[in-house]
Amino acid sequence: MKPLFEAGRRKAGTIAWILLVLASLVLIGIGLAQTMFFIWAPEPAMLEKARIGGLFITAGCALSLTAAAWSHLRSNPVWVSIFVGLPGLLVGWAVVEDPYSLLRHLAAVVSFPLA
Repeated sequence: MKPLFEAGRRKAGTIAWILLVLASLVLIGIGLAQTMFFIWAPEPAMLEKARIGGLFITAGCALSLTAAAWSHLRSNPVWVSIFVGLPGLLVGWAVVEDPYSLLRHLAAVVSFPLA
């Protein structure tokens, strides 16, 4: 009976990890959707929306890095941990580098399919 319990526990941990990865991608996506101006000068209402979008992006990046650490603790292959943490690193770096540029959207285009 004990091996069945361990298998069920492993499966529950895998599902929770997958949901964490998906939640990080959804939060980053919502944040990027709220910050879709980079061609024209924004008005004050758009700056407030961009600030809130930045909070979503920050939370998603933190979840992505948490999922990468959890992946490493679960003894997944190293490439899985790297690919899961890539959106948190690239998009987070792009937001810190210039919070109002197209760079963060390009970083998401590159890293989302890998995650």
